[in-house]
Parts: sequence; C-alpha cells; structure tokens
Amino acid sequence: MCAVCEFKIEFGISHPLALSVAVATRKAIEANLIEAIDVDDGALAAARKRMAAVEALNLLQARIEGTHSEERLLDLPDFFVLLIENDTWGFFHATTEGFDPDIVPEIPDVTTTEEAKRSNIVVMSESALRGWLAGRFDVEHALHEALFVVDGPQNHADALTQMFYATELASVAH
Repeated sequence: MCAVCEFKIEFGISHPLALSVAVATRKAIEANLIEAIDVDDGALAAARKRMAAVEALNLLQARIEGTHSEERLLDLPDFFVLLIENDTWGFFHATTEGFDPDIVPEIPDVTTTEEAKRSNIVVMSESALRGWLAGRFDVEHALHEALFVVDGPQNHADALTQMFYATELASVAH
C-alpha cells in the first residue's frame, strides 16, 4: 500500500482547500450521488474510521497501479492524498515495484505561496473517492464539482489530473 502518514500540521489546518471539498461532498451526499461515511461512535470508532480510510487509499493505489504501465507510474510526481473526513494522509512515490509502502515523506507544505515549493496534494473525501471508484461519477465531475482538488505546481497538478483521467479510461476499458 502507499505510505500512510501521521502529520501534525500547525493550527489544525489539514489543507486550505479541505473546506471546499467538504462542502462539495455534502452537496453530493444530499444529491444521492455518493454515500456518507458511517459516523459510528464508540471506543473503537476512530480506529475503524482510520482503517476504512486506509482501505480506500489501498483501493486507489490498486486502481492506479493496475491501469498504468511501469513507465507511466515512474513519470508521476510524488504526491499526497488527503482524505478529509479524518485527516488521513497517504503518500504515493512510484517505484518499479509500484508505490513504495515504506517511504517516510516530509510534512507536506500546504501554505506556501511559492509555487515551486508547494507539495503535490489531492484533497478529497473518502466518500467521493469510494463513489468514483464505484463508477457513480466520472473524474470530470469530481474535478468540476470540487470533489477532488489537485493542488501543486501547475505541471505536477496537470500530470496528476491526467493520471486520474487515464486511470478512469483504463478501468472502463477492462
């Protein structure tokens, strides 16, 4: 699986765009486009939520690895995925064996205004990720409605956006 990161970002800001993704997610839930994540309470609720988020990241990883050649994977920039429901971060670094599960990345830079120093981050909800993986909507809808937001230097953001389109096209073809 990809590396799952435990970051403590100052002032509790997970990512400046997380709120807009949360609003878009709520709209999609209310429109019955995606399902809300179970908000079960109890002593183990946080652990179950984290395990579900990690499972969703594993599903994303498998979909990307299963639809891209080794060469295309290696061309991808390193990137983070933030699942906003419980601030679960995954880090994706491609190798010849797929994404490296053992890498320990630096904390992503989510606030810099200097484009070259910005981390590559895909901000999404677990609900939206699972909806997209299930084919309930396409990546065009996810990006247009801010269910997925790709943040980073423009050339890397473009590469990651194209990765989602290529992943979707290849998975439809299978």
